[in-house]
Amino acid sequence: MSKAAPTLADLVSPLTDGEFLALLRRREFAYRPASDDSRYAPLLSWRTLRDMLESGNHPNGPDDIRVSKESVMAPRERWTTNGKVDARKLDEFLANGFSVVVIHIDPYVPALAAICDEIRSRTLERSYVGIVVTSGAANGAFRVHFDPEDLLILQVEGTKRWQVFGPAVSNPLRAMPNQKPPEPEPIFDEVLEPGDMLFVPAGNWHHCESGLSTSVHLGIFFLPPTGWHAVNALVRPLISEEMFRMPLTRLDDPSALEAMEAEVKGRLIEKIGALKLAEYVSGWNKPAG
Repeated sequence: MSKAAPTLADLVSPLTDGEFLALLRRREFAYRPASDDSRYAPLLSWRTLRDMLESGNHPNGPDDIRVSKESVMAPRERWTTNGKVDARKLDEFLANGFSVVVIHIDPYVPALAAICDEIRSRTLERSYVGIVVTSGAANGAFRVHFDPEDLLILQVEGTKRWQVFGPAVSNPLRAMPNQKPPEPEPIFDEVLEPGDMLFVPAGNWHHCESGLSTSVHLGIFFLPPTGWHAVNALVRPLISEEMFRMPLTRLDDPSALEAMEAEVKGRLIEKIGALKLAEYVSGWNKPAG
């Protein structure tokens, strides 16, 4: 990777950026071994992340930092001191097979922020970056699961065994009903080495296991807008209108309930008539406010 700010094309090589965006559109799984095992090293190492966490230069959302082993989360008070991340405690958890997971790290790393900006500009999709640091053979951060976002995986340090199971869940979203578990035999089973790239489309069940040494991978998330997002954005503001907050069981009689039903339907029809998906899509990847 060049010393200049990396581009999407740099990250997905030997694919071209156009080839990768076609895979993204089709949600087609892809794996590309490295020709340069150090190409992702300048993006973010465990040593650099550790320093960031120790200095307080990191995301602060309630779920932005997690310490996990096979989906079992260590309580925050066990890896913090006086409310601040304690890097020495994180080292102890890593030594015991836990993973350190930090998401929305891109605003704190200029190269990653630039990649997310490029993705948002070219795809109109939201994008953010997570980093997973794992240590201890056969341990992973999470049990077999799928993500509702498309994931571009970049193996930075160490090795990680990726298993992908089928069939994939089609076009998943968060808060969907529980899905049928995958078949027990993986359809993909490879150990990623430094510099390897993996594209895991949304809905692909997967499990990761660390090698013997500390393993670091970056995950670049792609979140496209859907009709469900648009409808939710359309309906959510209606809570400010008193009509939608009226207790239906406390109306005077059936005729009052029928009148309320007509008003609610009329207002919803009015809102739906004003829906413009092109406008919604164009505003999807812009910061709030």
